[in-house]
Amino acid sequence: MVSRARVRPPQPSLTDGVVRLRAPVEGDLARIHEDGQDAQTQRWVNVPQPYTLEAARAELEQIIGWWADPAAPFPLSVADAGDDLYLGMVILFAERPGGIVELGYGVHPAARGRGIGRRAVVLATTWAFDALGAARVEARTDPENLASQRLLEKAGFTPEGVERSSREVNGHRYDMRCWARLPGDPAPDAGTR
Repeated sequence: MVSRARVRPPQPSLTDGVVRLRAPVEGDLARIHEDGQDAQTQRWVNVPQPYTLEAARAELEQIIGWWADPAAPFPLSVADAGDDLYLGMVILFAERPGGIVELGYGVHPAARGRGIGRRAVVLATTWAFDALGAARVEARTDPENLASQRLLEKAGFTPEGVERSSREVNGHRYDMRCWARLPGDPAPDAGTR
């Protein structure tokens, strides 16, 4: 089971042949900055506005530093399996009790619509079950974020309900739809769009 007293597993390098999940690196900075400046990212994610290069650098340094702390979240850059180009980020928040891991994710604007996020979520969820001993992986989406909901559904997650006013994004409270996947749930086909 996941706990704060856990021994941190090594940084993974996971791939399905199309995407690779790896530890974030300094070379991801320019693409993280581009992602944070995107209007769609700003609509769904808490990022400073304006999202300056300095804000992106501070975020990347924090994320890289999390690997040294066994109680911190697990950040994984989503990269192209061929050329290692940064395509997005997946973060696993494993500090909740009872083996619950919460998943957050985002895809760089230039990589959207190609199934990249779904592939990354499937890899990260499988790793959470196998390496972290997760009993449940949860994700939350704004009820209006249909693309994110389709991604989770294709990644094998089940919608469970709406949590009223459960998240603050850029100073505003929003309802969130909760999704979950359990270790015994049928595995999704990582290759389908």
